[in-house]
Amino acid sequence: MKEAHKLAELAPKIMNAFHDLGRQHPEKSKLSMRQYQAMIILHASNTLSLSQLCKKLALAPSTGTELVNRLINLGYLEKKPEPADQRQVKLCLTKKGEKVVSKRRKVLSEMITRFLSAFSEEDRTLFVDYFEKIWDLIVKYDLHTKKHGPKHLNK
Repeated sequence: MKEAHKLAELAPKIMNAFHDLGRQHPEKSKLSMRQYQAMIILHASNTLSLSQLCKKLALAPSTGTELVNRLINLGYLEKKPEPADQRQVKLCLTKKGEKVVSKRRKVLSEMITRFLSAFSEEDRTLFVDYFEKIWDLIVKYDLHTKKHGPKHLNK
């Protein structure tokens, strides 16, 4: 499919452009993009174990532990015992961490608004509709929690 090839070529370029634009952090902090990414993943997931977060970030456990400890020391994350098994702990954002993610989302929304302003209202609606359809497929085939290849979309 020619369109899939073109999207596979464009998607990394677009993500990279957003990544570069996103270096303008919403607060004057020393957080790295990886730390922001960890906080955004935790915000979306609510709570995760360290190993789950490491998998989502594709980090070695030792690297993930360092990253999490830095975010805990900065007051952005906290560890909470798992109610069912007190030996297990889950990571979650603190109020301070939630505030940073909220500011970050606002900056991202403003960036997207600038890009979308170049489109007609109809095209903006279609664009958002297509992203929602992609997300629906991701959820339907559980691609956001498991590592499945594209073959699962053909079932």
